Amino acid sequence: MSVLFVLCSANAQIKEEIQKSRERAEKLQLLCDGYKSCGNVNIDGYGDAVKTAAIFAISNSEQLENMYKRQIGETEDGVTDVTITKPTIDEWVTFASTVAGEAASIKAATDKLQAAADEAKNVVESSSKEKNPMKAAKAAKQAKAATAVVEFGNAATPILLEESAAQVKAVDAIIETLKSGKNL
Repeated sequence: MSVLFVLCSANAQIKEEIQKSRERAEKLQLLCDGYKSCGNVNIDGYGDAVKTAAIFAISNSEQLENMYKRQIGETEDGVTDVTITKPTIDEWVTFASTVAGEAASIKAATDKLQAAADEAKNVVESSSKEKNPMKAAKAAKQAKAATAVVEFGNAATPILLEESAAQVKAVDAIIETLKSGKNL
């Protein structure tokens, strides 16, 4: 009876984690949908790198959920199906490498943050010093766009880090469970 309780409890926790992952993916997708470049190479390089990492994370979240459902023999609709082929340990290990690649893309994006922030600060400062009204309006528009790119990165990065960490934890736990249960 206690084993049944533990299994039900673990399944509920996994379902909760999947729901949290979906919510993070939705937030990232909304941020990516609203992303616009500003025309500055350094700032856009940062924004584009964050967007690329976010798209990678969204894709990995979907793949992780699909592989997990296959692992437990469940269809997309949540119906048990004994004909579903479970992922092999090699598929899980390969997917773990993909998730590690996601972490590398997040690091590549965050490495560009300081240069982008400095550049955005320079754009904002130079726009405020512009005396010509026509040039000042254009510079203000560029400053606003540059600030928006940095803000996009600042909003997306914590979600990316949380999702990536959750993916690593889930994949590691599944691989460990498969290895320890000799469920290869």
